[in-house]
Amino acid sequence: MASIKKRGDSFRIMVSLGYGMDGRQIRKTTTYKPPEGVTEGKARKLAEAYAHDFEKKCRGVTNLGENMRFHELAEWYYSEIAPNVVKGITIYNQKLLLDLYVMPEFGHLKLKDISTARLDEMFNYLKRDGGHRAYYALIDTNSIPIGTRRETAKLVGIQENIIYRLTSGGRVNLATAEKISAALGKKRKDLFYLVYEKGGLSASTVGRVRGAVSAIFTTAVRKGMLEKNPVANTTPPKIEHTKRPFLDDSQCKRLLSILDEQDNAQLKVMITMLLYTGLRSGELLALRWEDIDFEDGIISVKHTLTLLHGKYILTAPKTKSSERLLKAPPELIDLLKGHKRWQAERKLRMGTAWDYCGQVFTNERGGYYNRTTLNQQFKRLLKKNELPDLHIHDLRHANASLLINAGVPAKVIAEHLGHHSTQTTENVYSHVFAASKAKATEAISLALNK
Repeated sequence: MASIKKRGDSFRIMVSLGYGMDGRQIRKTTTYKPPEGVTEGKARKLAEAYAHDFEKKCRGVTNLGENMRFHELAEWYYSEIAPNVVKGITIYNQKLLLDLYVMPEFGHLKLKDISTARLDEMFNYLKRDGGHRAYYALIDTNSIPIGTRRETAKLVGIQENIIYRLTSGGRVNLATAEKISAALGKKRKDLFYLVYEKGGLSASTVGRVRGAVSAIFTTAVRKGMLEKNPVANTTPPKIEHTKRPFLDDSQCKRLLSILDEQDNAQLKVMITMLLYTGLRSGELLALRWEDIDFEDGIISVKHTLTLLHGKYILTAPKTKSSERLLKAPPELIDLLKGHKRWQAERKLRMGTAWDYCGQVFTNERGGYYNRTTLNQQFKRLLKKNELPDLHIHDLRHANASLLINAGVPAKVIAEHLGHHSTQTTENVYSHVFAASKAKATEAISLALNK
């Protein structure tokens, strides 16, 4: 409680905030002078009210000190707290968002100066005009000639698809442009030109930024460093929920028939498996042969393939419920058996060049398969055969819609997809459930009217 001492016609107010890390007591003081003409008793009551408000303000920041800056709090959180409770890939992605969008605006601010209203202003700015980023494209796409691109990727230490994307007119960030220039012995300005993009961020991206900032403040409150989280009362960005596109029953059948006719044997197995199982692409590419029980037809989902700091690693799936067992139909098991034989033959052909990582699906040399490459191959296949332009993840939605339309209970679908609860399943696929219920109503109506 604040101490109040009368000094002449004013009051000296002092608040004790405990002890700092250096062992010194932390005190905050102020002076209050009551209006002229009030009685002594009234003046004391006014001073007490002022002291109460002053103490509340002081206790907004205690142990760390009200002059600590946001970037210091973030550094503490990511070094001392986050590694014990958050996945490495999540930390990496959050820090990337903060470095891009928050630190330039808020990193230098003292904690006492970060208010709910000020945070709202930042989130609104990010949604309106915060997506400005610099990219680099090759001045001449032939500066990395055909036939040298794989070797260039190995020399630089990046994925092959990045080089192929560049030579097709794509873009990279500054760090990658610098690495490529250094590896080729050229100056960046002689090899790349700057492409500056500006525009608003999506509501979902702003939401992720807000979540990252809130996690830092929430932890500070829980540890007694702050009285309240200024993010808590900010207005979340409104996310427009649009219907996810997916292949209907007839399009799924057509896709399977198209796969039978194309030459890429491994792509056929991957897409077929995604359609049959509803796996996330990272879960698919993390599968090892030991995860497949051919005798009982069981697939164990234990990992997801994650690209972290330029290297692929196997990490735990998205959530605890994502670790699951899937029953595979006989036709899928037969396809996987054939793929295993195909992979063994490929290993023999490659000889010492085969650098096997142990996965069911690999790149040309036996290493981890790139998720971006899989998505690009899928899109090309759809475009070539005049099917809707979808993302590889949309095969998961196709799988879910097939199950819903077949009348499979929501609980079973949630377990099959690795959702935390049936509510997640029902929210994501609400439009499919609605259409399925409408069909059921029509069926009853037709049966009774008949």
